[in-house]
Amino acid sequence: MNVSIDLPGPSCLAALHPEIELDQKWIDAEEFELLGLRLDVRDILQAADRKTLRLVLENRSGKTYRLGGIRLRQEGVHGDFLEANGEDFRLYLEGWSMPTPCGMKRLGDCDFSFDPGYLKNAVAEPREYEADTPNHFRAEHAIGISNVASGRTILIGFVTGADQFGRFTAALDAQGVSELAITAGLDDRLFERGDIVETEEIAFFAGTDINALLSTYADLWAERMHARVPAKVPVGWCSWYYYFSKVTEQDMFENVEYLAAHRDEYPLDIIQLDDGYQPACGDWLDPQEKFPHGVQAWALRARELGFTAGLWLAPFFIEKTSRVFQEHPEWCIHDREGNIPTVMKWRGVDTAALDGTHPGAQQFLRDLFANIRALGFDYVKLDFLVFSSVVRDGVLYDQKATRAQALRRAMEVIREGFGDDGFILGCTSPFGPLVGIVDAMRVATDITPHWAKKIPYFDEAPVVPNVCRNDIQHAYMNHRLWINDPDTHIARTDNNELTESEVRLWTAALKIVGGALLLSDRFETLIPERAALSKMLLSDPDAYEALPLDRLERTIPAVWYAKRRDGKGAILGLFNVTNEPQAIPVDLPLEGKKLRELFSHRDVEELPALVEPHSVFAVEILD
Repeated sequence: MNVSIDLPGPSCLAALHPEIELDQKWIDAEEFELLGLRLDVRDILQAADRKTLRLVLENRSGKTYRLGGIRLRQEGVHGDFLEANGEDFRLYLEGWSMPTPCGMKRLGDCDFSFDPGYLKNAVAEPREYEADTPNHFRAEHAIGISNVASGRTILIGFVTGADQFGRFTAALDAQGVSELAITAGLDDRLFERGDIVETEEIAFFAGTDINALLSTYADLWAERMHARVPAKVPVGWCSWYYYFSKVTEQDMFENVEYLAAHRDEYPLDIIQLDDGYQPACGDWLDPQEKFPHGVQAWALRARELGFTAGLWLAPFFIEKTSRVFQEHPEWCIHDREGNIPTVMKWRGVDTAALDGTHPGAQQFLRDLFANIRALGFDYVKLDFLVFSSVVRDGVLYDQKATRAQALRRAMEVIREGFGDDGFILGCTSPFGPLVGIVDAMRVATDITPHWAKKIPYFDEAPVVPNVCRNDIQHAYMNHRLWINDPDTHIARTDNNELTESEVRLWTAALKIVGGALLLSDRFETLIPERAALSKMLLSDPDAYEALPLDRLERTIPAVWYAKRRDGKGAILGLFNVTNEPQAIPVDLPLEGKKLRELFSHRDVEELPALVEPHSVFAVEILD
């Protein structure tokens, strides 16, 4: 039983073969009937440039299995699109969540590197990750396969994501793509007699432009999952990147009062308190000594001054010393021995993960967010949402639920409690289950007030080059799946190790990719020269639609191009995140165009031969 995918031009896949994982063993399609299982391929959409389908599996046996996944897999040479000179192929690997590296790989490369201690938080299925094996790759949500010699690309992506985490593995050799697997993960859920499981909808697109295909993919993904895309992007201030966990009630009052007195200079709306206010993760609304009046005192003042009050939470992250855990350990994910596993150490304290399928946990979340809204918060940033999904062998209250369903159900009750008109920003979360629930999503790892503390660093590490890579690679999601959050602007000179050129590089990156714009400096200490960079961003936020022109040439794109949404010009940025001067060629028709340097506003006659390390050359292209 093979599934062939015919797309226009020489863009077919000839021999995708269904397989299922039962009791942690992959079973070939020829064995299904012998086991009392029936698999159907259900076509959903066939158009000129795309095809979508679902796989439907029914248990007609008298047995109960653990169902790990359903996949389509192709191996070897079949005379189709995947067979060609291996050196001509480029793979675009999409990531699971904001810190997961995404980008281009080619023959001879290894997969992206991960801190071994963080791997479970960054990939959907760590068992399939081959760190040091050349030519073996994994991706989540989508994979692009481009033949740069023929100019043809196939993009494969999951356009629904509420029930399963969709993932891919691929291998390259001299003859092309030697192996490709498209997997809907079922997480060893119970699969009993009479049960029917459908995979998420898998879409296949063909074309000649990887950027255009990603946009088309995101459009269909948004349509299928009823994406929320607010008309107004959030513009505000966040406490984290200056004060970090040391933030106090007085710090919040200082900055909200300053912004109220300087509203013309800083036309912000949102004032968001980040991590550091809670006595323990889980006991979110209990007071502590740094916030003796609770979180509502400064929120009330912010609203009195005309701002929207925002609050950070990590709703699925429960410290084992918290009151909530002590009173309701049954709300947490258990292992198969009935114990509650520790998902990580949080500032020296063991933590557990909330079970999104447990009715008690769901009611806790519903009530919590209703109370947060009643206290005057109309904006929340929800972090570490991935912790609903990192216990891969855990036992959920609903043993037929997947990790994706546990995350989705919990987010649905959060939305119910917080209200349809409240603004929810998702952070550190698998992307798929949150489409249609969140208004905005962090799409890159954390920015930091330093370039990189450790060299070399892992590809998911919170360092400036990794943030820039994911922000531009994920620009296709902005205004399609949600409003992208590229992370906050840092411009200050105090509490900051970034150089002047590095601050300008980060400023230019935010200017080009757009999306949400939050500042994170202390205004009382912000010198005028650096404040001018923030004010430049505030004067025209989210004005551009960006894409990388060299997505298939570099893992971290260097050529960023964006057209103004109003059609009145464009912007070009040449980003050098390496440690050596770089020649960065640009294939754009710039003859006769007026170019103006972004920061100095001086006219530019030609692009530079070299771009200095850790710097950007950015120009506005004027009509």
